[in-house]
Amino acid sequence: MILHHIQTSVMTDDALSTCLRYIHPTDSILLSSDAVNCLLQTQWQQALADVKLFVLQDDVVARGLFDRLMIILASEAAGSFDIIDYSQFVEQSLLHEKVITW
Repeated sequence: MILHHIQTSVMTDDALSTCLRYIHPTDSILLSSDAVNCLLQTQWQQALADVKLFVLQDDVVARGLFDRLMIILASEAAGSFDIIDYSQFVEQSLLHEKVITW
């Protein structure tokens, strides 16, 4: 069980798409920094729909995306994700066997 930590924008880096090629069904993904922006795009919402997904709250708030992501979360078309703080990030790091930062 691996926690895949994605930090880069899907517009400038292929970390998320590469991660999705190798991810195991028991793995999780944490989006932070510019990676949180991908949730605004339908193609990424669909690609991540079947993945246990976490999003770092401070990065969502810093980018002014909290309200928009709440609307997306309420949408039945998008997958589910948890918005977590740093202490929950540490907790998830301890619950997973390994953390890979992309």
